[in-house]
Amino acid sequence: MICMTGQRHLLVRSDPVKKRILSFILVILIIFTVVGCNNQGNDDYVAKVNGQVITKKDFQERLNQVAAINGFDLEDPQMAVYKEMFELQTLDGMIDELLLLTEAKNRNLQVKKEDLEAQIAALKSQFSSDKEYAAYLKDFMNMTPKDFEKILEDSLLVQALFEDVTKDINSTDVDLENYYNENKEAFYQEEQIRARHILVKTKEEAQEIIRLITEENQDMAELAVLKSIEDAAKTTKGDLGYFGRGRMVKPFEDAAFALEVGEITREPVETTFGWHVIRVEDKKPAYQQTFEEVKADLEEGFINEAKNNTFMEFMTEIREKAQIENKLQEEIEAKMKKAAEEQESENGTDESDVENSSETEKDDNSKDEN
Repeated sequence: MICMTGQRHLLVRSDPVKKRILSFILVILIIFTVVGCNNQGNDDYVAKVNGQVITKKDFQERLNQVAAINGFDLEDPQMAVYKEMFELQTLDGMIDELLLLTEAKNRNLQVKKEDLEAQIAALKSQFSSDKEYAAYLKDFMNMTPKDFEKILEDSLLVQALFEDVTKDINSTDVDLENYYNENKEAFYQEEQIRARHILVKTKEEAQEIIRLITEENQDMAELAVLKSIEDAAKTTKGDLGYFGRGRMVKPFEDAAFALEVGEITREPVETTFGWHVIRVEDKKPAYQQTFEEVKADLEEGFINEAKNNTFMEFMTEIREKAQIENKLQEEIEAKMKKAAEEQESENGTDESDVENSSETEKDDNSKDEN
């Protein structure tokens, strides 16, 4: 839950900036702003949690944000069959978040200003300007920088709660070496390569870049910063790091794995993202990782798993103790009950018609016999 991560490169069939920003959010836990109040007479709400309400306005805002992040069009007729479930899940998440934030505040947990500022700075560094940062949040997440900064603050507060709840879990009872021996195939490292690339819009641009590198000995890293349309190239200089097969789109993968170390593609490689110039920087052959190599990661993984399980149990406990009114769920259940009663009534009418029809048939047969 807390330790989720994601891919950061555009070649894994996703918008590059969106992939990075979503991965960034997942690392610190996705928590959206929940506005609660103690107005017991407020009827304009969808849920009430220990006296605090989640208003229809806040709920609709959240729906729009989650839909935007996932690329859903809530007005799409094809979405209609899933809409109620989507709404229920979204509201359920808001209820959990309100419970967690309240618990964190009850424990007097706080977010340090410098930690929040560091998270915001790290995120903004992925963009060329504050304007681009704000435009991205508006276009892809349906929120303002101020909204998102509140999300980060709440996320850090829940992270602090997670750490407080799980602070005593520092070791695992799992026999790590035995686990390794029983799952050796999971630690077989496939062949990996490290590649650098430059992405441009046209084949002609890519051909010119290849000429500049191979004939004029211009630095590929510097050209990536100057010419690549991949936003990340401004900081990565086109370096994609190490990756194995199945991570990149196929035309890119086929071309990259066919190259020797230091070799550059002689012809541009076309993918759905544009035209690529690729150079392989290094190769790692396939090999079996030893227990000593993976021991530390295994231990950390099992500790994190134990922490996550403990925190989920904690969430279940505070939810069971909470007084929760979920109007949306009540409305959906009432609608389902009404539909079931109407169906039962229709079935009863149908059976009655069949019985009447049978009686009529008997009368007709009796008349024929006479």
